[in-house]
Amino acid sequence: MSFQRGTTARLSLQRLTQRLSMRSKEYYKVEDMHDTRVPLYNEDVFQHGLKFKAKYIGSLEIPRPQRKNDIITAMRRIRYEFKVKGIRKIRCTLDVSTTGVKVSKRKRKRRRKQYSEEQLFIMQHPIYRVFYVSHDSQEMKIFSYITREVPQNIFRCNVFKAYKKSMALHIVRSLGQAFEVCHKLHPKPQKKKEEGEGG
Repeated sequence: MSFQRGTTARLSLQRLTQRLSMRSKEYYKVEDMHDTRVPLYNEDVFQHGLKFKAKYIGSLEIPRPQRKNDIITAMRRIRYEFKVKGIRKIRCTLDVSTTGVKVSKRKRKRRRKQYSEEQLFIMQHPIYRVFYVSHDSQEMKIFSYITREVPQNIFRCNVFKAYKKSMALHIVRSLGQAFEVCHKLHPKPQKKKEEGEGG
């Protein structure tokens, strides 16, 4: 009996060391794409724009979000409401650039029917109107961006579903980087303390 106990103890110790070594290997395999400190793209890329494929779930007006939890709650509410109403997701393309975010329907390759840009157009927002970008921590494929619309001063949450979890994170980071690049290229003019001395 004591021999069996000793062998099982040794086996469990071996398994534990194997698991720990595997975890440490996984830890060192962190890709640059998941490191938020490393920019995804060169700044020049955003001048021309980046295209991403996703599915558009829907958008609704929401109260001004105060915390990240408010945004996640809004995302989930929009998903639930559109699902209950039976509204299907729209296959779309997100065009992200320093000018803004353009969302348009994606043409199906099998259908030869010609569509105008107006028929494919869903929505467009200037990048400086994007208030917040986030993904759902429980359902990683779901992401959204919130816009502030003027002159009504209302907030609208636009929800999407990516084809992969990694792609949702990629789109969120790209939107964030586009926002930063836009602010570098077009900094807000600083208010002058002195409005010019006599001349």
